[in-house]
Amino acid sequence: MIQTALLAPLNVDRAPRYREAAYTAIKSAILDGRFAPNQSLVEEQIAAMLQISRTPVREALAILEHEGLIAPRQGRGLYVATLTRDEFVAMFVANETVEPYLVRRAALQASLEQLEALNQAIRRAQEAVTAIDMVGFLRASRDFHRLLGEASGNAPLTRFVVQNEERTDIYLIGSGQRIEPANMEASIHEHGAILDALIQRDPESAARLAIYHAQSLRQRFAELFRS
Repeated sequence: MIQTALLAPLNVDRAPRYREAAYTAIKSAILDGRFAPNQSLVEEQIAAMLQISRTPVREALAILEHEGLIAPRQGRGLYVATLTRDEFVAMFVANETVEPYLVRRAALQASLEQLEALNQAIRRAQEAVTAIDMVGFLRASRDFHRLLGEASGNAPLTRFVVQNEERTDIYLIGSGQRIEPANMEASIHEHGAILDALIQRDPESAARLAIYHAQSLRQRFAELFRS
């Protein structure tokens, strides 16, 4: 049963915004771990929590299902999706293939404002580690990868990477296993090295560091893969 405190009522003024706001609210609850993997998402209950009609909730859930964050189960409604170990590893392999291209492009064309936004994402990740906030760390790390993609100018590949990051983060949050601060610090260090390569306008170094980062993540989270 979904608890009413998980979502706050929406305050928007026209129908398309209801769908967009509902999508954002539900997605944030999933990515923050308020809705757990395998948890049923009941349209009527969510509409009541958000204090809107069922139609925009239904539309928002359809978008989330298309993104792979929720899924149907044997005709019994929609649930927060889970990943198998093999799917989780495949996400990192996919990003390892795509992100070198993105960082090469970002090294050539990222603006000073985009470089500063990447730096701020790293700072937020460090603050989350200090606060022992795994969810905040994962959120800041997703922001870093999203900003990398945006700096490359390739929106389709950026969406691909971000969706993979979101799905793997749901797995991590739902696994019940703690990411050690040392592992979070290692990711922050690797993000910083990638940013340094972008600042130096060195596309090949940036690409090598992106590959190293993806491979290192697989090694650091090996214990989760075996679970």
